[in-house]
Amino acid sequence: MKLTRNKTMIKYLNNKELKIIFLSKKGIWIGLIIIGLIIKLVAFPIRLGDYNEFLEPWVNFIKAHGYSDSLKYNFYNYTPSYIYILIGIAKLGFYPLYSIKIVSILFEYLLAFYIGKIAWLKYKSNLVFWISFAVVPLLPTLLLNGAVWGQCDSIYSAFVVGSIYYIFKKKQFLSVLFLGLALAFKIQAIFILPVYFVLILRREIKWYYFLLVPVIYFLSILPTWLYGRPFSELSTIYLSQSNYYKSLTTFFPNVYIWLNDDFYDLKKLFGLIFTILFTIIIGVLFSRKKYNFNFETWIKLAFLSVIIMPFILPGMRERYLYLGDVFAVMYFFHFPKKIGISLGILFVSFYAYISCSRFKEFLPLWPSFFIYSGIIFLAVKDFVITINNSKDNNFK
Repeated sequence: MKLTRNKTMIKYLNNKELKIIFLSKKGIWIGLIIIGLIIKLVAFPIRLGDYNEFLEPWVNFIKAHGYSDSLKYNFYNYTPSYIYILIGIAKLGFYPLYSIKIVSILFEYLLAFYIGKIAWLKYKSNLVFWISFAVVPLLPTLLLNGAVWGQCDSIYSAFVVGSIYYIFKKKQFLSVLFLGLALAFKIQAIFILPVYFVLILRREIKWYYFLLVPVIYFLSILPTWLYGRPFSELSTIYLSQSNYYKSLTTFFPNVYIWLNDDFYDLKKLFGLIFTILFTIIIGVLFSRKKYNFNFETWIKLAFLSVIIMPFILPGMRERYLYLGDVFAVMYFFHFPKKIGISLGILFVSFYAYISCSRFKEFLPLWPSFFIYSGIIFLAVKDFVITINNSKDNNFK
């Protein structure tokens, strides 16, 4: 009876916190959702570099080479998963500029849905869904990524956030399934892998479920292989992507802004080795029984994972803090008093986007680097305090 009263009190306090901090007027959030949709619609006619240089030519190539028959050709540098979507757009005869953006925007709202689902685990209020649908698609970087640029980072990000949600629900199979789907679309999904490494070492998730990941990737490339593209090319797409731009960092304020691209391959190798060793050390450290993980601890670790990995990995581009933006919203939902950390990451990511524009000559990356470093320091400090004080070893 006492436990039930405690849970009721926690739910009451969480709802009170939700209403005080995020406002309880649902109409406000519905209004913001409408505003977000209007802004996206206004941005639909905009055509920029990536669409003109890559996406539109890919769609035209698909049409000119028999739609599905085009799969045999090496005309794209994405995985086949996204090309299947482009084939569908081309086959249906929709205007590709709008169709590509609509697909990305639909996944933005799926992404917002899973952010809301995770927030619901704390607040137990449907208000969080309206807030999430209003805030997430209105993030400056998400607006630029989908509605303006026509990029598809929302797809893999939606699956990554879904995978974290199913971890919290203790649905291990679904979690790894979503992770596999994310990795079948974009390699940037690896930014969340340190969390899964800790989960495996702490035996919170069965290691053999991860056999799903290569199975899902194989199934995603199977139609393309059957149409005639060599398996050797399909199995090394991500390796080819990593060598597409010979730059340690491109408009992204991580540690590599202080290095030039001389001896690129050697520096890149050292960066990858350092990242792997860092992940192993962190995983082994937090696998120790003296550290108790609760719901809040996992949220903070996931946030750290997606902001630290692009900070220490070579070959990053301006869009690679997309997961950081998304998890910054999740972080703010659960720790609203730490709003400065969330806003800091959103600023760093937006600064990177602006640096990749006509303003690049006037925007050096070093100021953003120091802000980025400071945010990571504060987030790590917050995580250490939480894990040292954590007593509950459950997700909920």
